Amino acid sequence: MFDFKFDWAPDMETGNGDIDKQHKQLFKIGRDLEQLIRIQCIGVTDKQLLDIVCALRDYTGYHFYEEERMMQEMNYSGMTAHKKFHKKCSEYVMKLDLPKIKAEPLKQLKLIKDEVKTWIMTHVLSEDKNMIAAYQKYLAEGKDSASKEEVQDDEMYGRFLKEYDVVKLYLYKDQSCKGHLVAVFKEAATEMCRLSALERNIFFADIAKAAKVLKKCYDPDAICYMDLGDMGEKLAYHIIPKYKEDGNFGVQQVIDYNAVYENPQRYEAIYDKLKDKF
Repeated sequence: MFDFKFDWAPDMETGNGDIDKQHKQLFKIGRDLEQLIRIQCIGVTDKQLLDIVCALRDYTGYHFYEEERMMQEMNYSGMTAHKKFHKKCSEYVMKLDLPKIKAEPLKQLKLIKDEVKTWIMTHVLSEDKNMIAAYQKYLAEGKDSASKEEVQDDEMYGRFLKEYDVVKLYLYKDQSCKGHLVAVFKEAATEMCRLSALERNIFFADIAKAAKVLKKCYDPDAICYMDLGDMGEKLAYHIIPKYKEDGNFGVQQVIDYNAVYENPQRYEAIYDKLKDKF
């Protein structure tokens, strides 16, 4: 194989900003490998080698998850082969032997570099481009139905605030607890037990991000979390700030999905303040 350089170019873009950003991260890992190989790994530290391994494991985790989410969403015809390649890459990085890499870094990093180069040449620059093209077409064709779904979610939960990795965040209609949010899992899943371990981790990480914004914005005395699995077709977690001063502290919150915007002016003020923070 010719000497591939890990230099990103515009013609490598897929048209999806998030995927392109992730692909650029893989190119960065490749450049880090190149730099260590170029100096014959002289003076390379254990931390540098560990960083390479961890970066590859992180990349295959979040990048493959995102692509497989897209493929599942559109029922992609090439999903089986695509996921098979992902599985092969994931198994490769999980089997990387750090003590062995430390013992003979130059030899092992050259092997890893060749593996990453193969991923890019045979998959990133071809299969991923095809998949994203299909996804863009799917989005264009499904725009009307997606708009209807968004309207339904707005009616059930409240006004949309922020989209995270796997959740959409809404300011709940009932603001008796100032800043009450709802984190709605994007896919049609109502049971936590049906999510993969990775999906659960990302789901709760998204909820934690939202809670941190609430804490910074309103500094509640406590934040409560509630899941009502029988109230819709999607997994939705309520993030409920509690304040000792308003009589809601220590009281079990009752969630009413038929709630109305009782004080529109107050609601808009809360929405505007939070929207500015997300």
